[in-house]
Amino acid sequence: MRCCSVVLVLLSIAGPPSVAAEPGSPAAPDLVVPIDWPRFDSGIDLDSDCRQCGDLLRNCAAYILQWIPKTFEENPSQRMYVLTRMEEHGIRPSTSSVYALAALIATRAFDVAAIGLSQEEALERTIKLLRGVAATHKVHRANAEGWGDCWQSALWAAQLGFGGWMLWDRLDQDTRELLVPLVVHEADRFIDYKVPYSNENKKDTKAEENSWNSMILNVAVAMMPRHPHVTQWKRKCSELMVSSYATEKDWRENTKVLDGKPVCQWLAGFNAFEGGIVYNHGFLHPDYMVAETMSLWAYIAQSLAGGPVPETADFNGAMIYRTLVTRDFPSPPFEAPGGAVYKPGQASVYYPRGVDWSTYDLSLYYLIDVWAHVLGWDKSLPQQAKSWMRLRAPKMLEMQQRHEDRRMFAKGEYDTYEGAEQLAMWCIADAYFALWLNAHHALSPTGNWLAPGS
Repeated sequence: MRCCSVVLVLLSIAGPPSVAAEPGSPAAPDLVVPIDWPRFDSGIDLDSDCRQCGDLLRNCAAYILQWIPKTFEENPSQRMYVLTRMEEHGIRPSTSSVYALAALIATRAFDVAAIGLSQEEALERTIKLLRGVAATHKVHRANAEGWGDCWQSALWAAQLGFGGWMLWDRLDQDTRELLVPLVVHEADRFIDYKVPYSNENKKDTKAEENSWNSMILNVAVAMMPRHPHVTQWKRKCSELMVSSYATEKDWRENTKVLDGKPVCQWLAGFNAFEGGIVYNHGFLHPDYMVAETMSLWAYIAQSLAGGPVPETADFNGAMIYRTLVTRDFPSPPFEAPGGAVYKPGQASVYYPRGVDWSTYDLSLYYLIDVWAHVLGWDKSLPQQAKSWMRLRAPKMLEMQQRHEDRRMFAKGEYDTYEGAEQLAMWCIADAYFALWLNAHHALSPTGNWLAPGS
């Protein structure tokens, strides 16, 4: 896979970028429609699963809010933290943190006693981190140095944009003018984008890549429903979501109409094998099967915006979940003990060909369990999704409670990825949103969002 080049951008030396958008331009902040948070009843009785997920998220926040000032120097004159690493391990942990902290604050799930910091200070740190990341995007650099326009930057921009949109009424004009141009820029990159397919390649699926690229388009549409590019964004978003976990049979035979077009006509190849199996890093990799949840951001973003969820958003999600629960991988040839990825009574999962990340990260599977429960993917399965999520949530709480700072992973449990704590927090924030929106009966119905008037 390609990666961004590493560029050092020292804001304390370079000074502030010129960021003001021209009035009425396609990147102007006045195109943003804020979320109508008052329509979500603050007095609603959240169920035990949602409250438990909230506990997980607050523990994550307790750790991340201490990590931020320990990791970044502050530029007081620009009211931002200084970012110096313009690649995945420098940007993604920060954008994941902004998104998840914004979700905690905006949904009124913040608790001072649990987190050990005032909400005012938490909000200030979140916005300073948002500003620091936004200011280093290449749209704000005269020489185009900075992050952006690379294989994963759309994901980072989506997280940052979503976080800023959730806190829109708390952002000043300068911060809004930092945020909106980069969201538009990263979304516009995909208007004429040729969607990739791995087809028979069993080394590097494009499934999760297409899924994460759909995120920026979902965010841009939700934030800026009157933007002149919104129809183009929707069309490409639908194509990316339906392509993410499409099988060869879908490509050749599936005539089901989604978002106004038969599935087979959306596709120019396939990225998943029968049952939603994908291969990444050269082997069968369940972690990349559950990455389908990135397409499900459509449910969160469009529900908060009050619009229809595209019909392509959960394409093949139920199929993938069925595979996790029921597909048998006999040993041999697969690794012992064999069987299904999900093991009854176990919070951890089975990796048929081993794993190169971590066997301790339960957040990925907890998240897809939550969605399977909320969206009803488990109705015909031998075990309900809520039973799996009720195994994993207490185990993650136990993992956090081992540490005074409430981090999730102990040394040696997930040393293969620098942003492991922030990744877990992002997944838990998504799960909280799914449960929270469901509790408010606020998940939008699916519909053809490309239909006239949608």
